[in-house]
Amino acid sequence: MKKTLIALACAISLSYAIDYDPVKGSMLSLSCASCHGTDGKSVAITPLITGLGKTTMYNILLDYKYDRRPGTMMPKHAKGFTDAELEQISYYFSKIKR
Repeated sequence: MKKTLIALACAISLSYAIDYDPVKGSMLSLSCASCHGTDGKSVAITPLITGLGKTTMYNILLDYKYDRRPGTMMPKHAKGFTDAELEQISYYFSKIKR
């Protein structure tokens, strides 16, 4: 089981280098600004998401989307995106310095 998860994580991380579109990532990330602040640099109670690892954030977003992680707004919000779009968003925020 662990080996399968490690292989899956490696495969996901490889897809970032091949498929990332900075313009698409930037446009998709705009929907996050109302809660997480400009470029994910929240100054309120919502979590700071800028600078998170791309794989970490992608997995968190998938967990929200597929109801593996509880939340108030995030499960509903994540369901509005395809997995590929969530991947673009994750990569975008991983590139921004905290």
